[in-house]
Amino acid sequence: MYRWIDHTGELELRVEAATETAVLEDATRALAELLRRDDEARDGEAVTREVTVDADDRAQLLAAWLEELVFLAETEAVIPERVEFETLDERGLRARVAGRRGQPPHLVKAVTYHRLSFDRTGSGWAATVVLDV
Repeated sequence: MYRWIDHTGELELRVEAATETAVLEDATRALAELLRRDDEARDGEAVTREVTVDADDRAQLLAAWLEELVFLAETEAVIPERVEFETLDERGLRARVAGRRGQPPHLVKAVTYHRLSFDRTGSGWAATVVLDV
């Protein structure tokens, strides 16, 4: 489950899920929703990309993951549809991102470290990340 919270000049994404993997999957879906134009059909060219991210902790891993997805959108016009994590631990991940080429808006200026978190909760995991838009 995820939700966007709109602030002036930024969007805050909050995700709650049962597992770390589910947090990253939901964050991917949320970003895809943000990048896909309302009128854009999902019939663009299918593409798959390998993505590897390293970080010092889970929160930084989430930020680095979203940065890579934003980079793919900006440089290759890839809007993610599915992700398959091959490896995932506190310090890094390797995943296969399947998506379609589209016309994503140049909306996200940066994935920030402001209010960045990714922690275990009583019922699973919760994460927050803020995008500068």
